[in-house]
Amino acid sequence: MKWYRRTGWPLRPAHERILRAFAEAMAPATSGMPGAAGPSGSRSKATGPELVDVVPAIGEYLTFWPQGRVQLLRLALTAFDWLPFPHRFSHADLVDRRAFLTRLDASPRLIHRELLMLLRVLSGSGYCDDSRVQIAVGSESRCGLAPGEPLPSVPALVLGDLTPEEEGEDCDVAIVGSGAGGSVAAAILAEAGLDVLVLEAGPHLDRHTYPDEPLAALGALYRDGGLTIAQGLPSIPTPVGRAVGGTTVINSGTCFRAPDDVLEHWRIAHGVAWARQLDNEYSAAEEMLHVRKVDPERMGRNGQVLRDGAEAKGVSHHPLSRNAGGCISCSSCPYGCRLDQKRAMHVSYLPRAVAAGARVRAGVEARRVTFEGKRATGVDCVAGVADPRAVESKPYRVLAKRAVIVAGGAFGTPELLLRSKVGSPSGQLGSNLRVQPACWVGARFDEEVRGWDGVMQSYAVDEWRDLGILLEATFTPLAFGGHWLPGVGAEHQERLAAYGNIASTGVHIADRSTGRVRLARSGSLRITYRLERADANRLTFGIARAAELFYAAGAREVYPQIAGLRTLERSRIPGLETSPPPSRRLRLEAFHPLGTARMDADESRGVVAANGSVHGYRSLYVADASIFPTSLGVNPMMTVVAMAARVARGVAEAT
Repeated sequence: MKWYRRTGWPLRPAHERILRAFAEAMAPATSGMPGAAGPSGSRSKATGPELVDVVPAIGEYLTFWPQGRVQLLRLALTAFDWLPFPHRFSHADLVDRRAFLTRLDASPRLIHRELLMLLRVLSGSGYCDDSRVQIAVGSESRCGLAPGEPLPSVPALVLGDLTPEEEGEDCDVAIVGSGAGGSVAAAILAEAGLDVLVLEAGPHLDRHTYPDEPLAALGALYRDGGLTIAQGLPSIPTPVGRAVGGTTVINSGTCFRAPDDVLEHWRIAHGVAWARQLDNEYSAAEEMLHVRKVDPERMGRNGQVLRDGAEAKGVSHHPLSRNAGGCISCSSCPYGCRLDQKRAMHVSYLPRAVAAGARVRAGVEARRVTFEGKRATGVDCVAGVADPRAVESKPYRVLAKRAVIVAGGAFGTPELLLRSKVGSPSGQLGSNLRVQPACWVGARFDEEVRGWDGVMQSYAVDEWRDLGILLEATFTPLAFGGHWLPGVGAEHQERLAAYGNIASTGVHIADRSTGRVRLARSGSLRITYRLERADANRLTFGIARAAELFYAAGAREVYPQIAGLRTLERSRIPGLETSPPPSRRLRLEAFHPLGTARMDADESRGVVAANGSVHGYRSLYVADASIFPTSLGVNPMMTVVAMAARVARGVAEAT
């Protein structure tokens, strides 16, 4: 069987020329930074020790993108090239290209600024992926432990043989997905004596095999190369993991219990009678995952800057809790913990499940749940797709005697159930998507911050919790954050060279806005999200508060990530609140998709019942963030674990 993904180099010579022409104009050799190679560079030959050719890293990264997105990128590159019509950007001389970028950066037209940002992100990621740039900045990717903290033990082959058997396998319970929901369910069910088979589409990687380069890690560990996007105005990148361990492999490790008022709302409004009875599940998970509060004295300056600002302004703040034990330095969380000190599922619950007899299969993508009438009987899959670029695969069928548990996350779960023609009585399958949108806010200080020396996500300001706003000190690695700095050419390079003086925080909200997950006619996933005006205003309010905290801590300038607003001066903060920008001008990201298989005791309002079973079906369950009835307003991993444990125990008792 051929399961077509994509082969071949994704960039044509014309597109390579556009990227090099942009990079050369954007990244001159100045401020101690290496310059980027121009259009005369060659993909097959080095361009000189002092020049950085962005094309090889970008081209390799694009091989992980879905074909349709690559085609859109090619169109966008071509459109950018013809913006200075009747001339072409890629054929202009360097002086004219730099002048054009300066004009474009100041353009009042949103489409111009967004095309510029697209090229900045792509070119900047390729540029900052290069070790020479990282050395020039002083940036490092490393993890460090507190004195006396032992190196975590991750024995080889702790998960056993991950290779699927030739035709397929039988089990009592098949679990689709190995993230926070699937792994916890697997451990509990295996320890209850059931024969459990865990199916994961992605590869198994650990501290010995994680890619060293950020862009390579995006391709290896993320769905769609990290470019899963909720389309709307604005469109919001919402990256999720695709590896054994799921998104827990690449998240920040931050651990919150769900707020009591949220759980009480679930109990009253959605009939989840046990929602306020999760203390035991939370406590067991916190012990299993070595959850500890971050030490404020060792967390690094990025967190301390937010703390200092909060103390100066007199607002509520506290260190975050993480599933990383005695980790005091972690700048590699988004591309795999260098020590596996972060207790992601592949080094915590999955080994526990395997020790109890569970089997884990990597590179197996579930295509359809199979049924006899309304009873789930197994899963039809394709095997051999650990590398998402695989062209050849083979059919692989799983027969589940007692239950199928879908735990593919808020995107993967509705995708599989919709493809399986599951008909929810409520018609809500794929609806009610929440993403808890966030905005990166950076600030430059005279002092060194060196965020890579501390804990990546370390500190929180919860003063505005009643408004659904949470600020979390989150250092963004150079390859993922450098492009957010304003300016073009030498101005941008000067700021990039000073990345060690940049502090950053994330402004998160508990969204009331919703989106949908559907299948396109091609069978691909289509995600849409409409950011409501009220949520956009709350994000703007949060950006203003973050700016105030940074200035109170001594910042010289603040970068708000609002299109058309390069920096936010202290004097302009009140005006930002009284005249908030249109929603489409906010540059957002999201990391917590939820709610697309909403739990509700009433089958006319939800997709799954309070025990996790899919309304209208037998032996079919869901155990992941898709069952959350509403947004949480905090990082959801621990609540996924707690709810999956509750669902799994119910499955064990029922079977």
